[in-house]
Amino acid sequence: MTYFEWSDKYDLHVDSMNNEHKILISLMNRLHRQNGEGASRAELASTLDELADFTVKHFSDEERYMESIEYPGLHTHKIIHKDLVSTLLDHKAAFDSGGELTDEFFQFLKLWLSAHIRGIDMKYARHANGVSA
Repeated sequence: MTYFEWSDKYDLHVDSMNNEHKILISLMNRLHRQNGEGASRAELASTLDELADFTVKHFSDEERYMESIEYPGLHTHKIIHKDLVSTLLDHKAAFDSGGELTDEFFQFLKLWLSAHIRGIDMKYARHANGVSA
């Protein structure tokens, strides 16, 4: 069973952002699968690093996109991104210090991305497509 599946409910009608969201989902699925299969700490750390790095890249790309469409909610969106990165890096630091990747961590990842896309990301997508956010 796949941990997190892409579906049309996440479609922003912004191809570049959809593609990056699919990469995030793929990285989350890989990390979840590796954790469940008992992968080594080194393998888990590598995938977790990749997820953290790509998350930072994605947020930067997304913020540039919102600037390009003159999205009025950009400032608030940036604050949310900063908080999400901070929480993700806290989980990563706990793992790097000998902790485990817990069910709570995986619930955070899934809820974060699902709620983020369907909530605030949909607002900039509607703005980009000329619909009142």
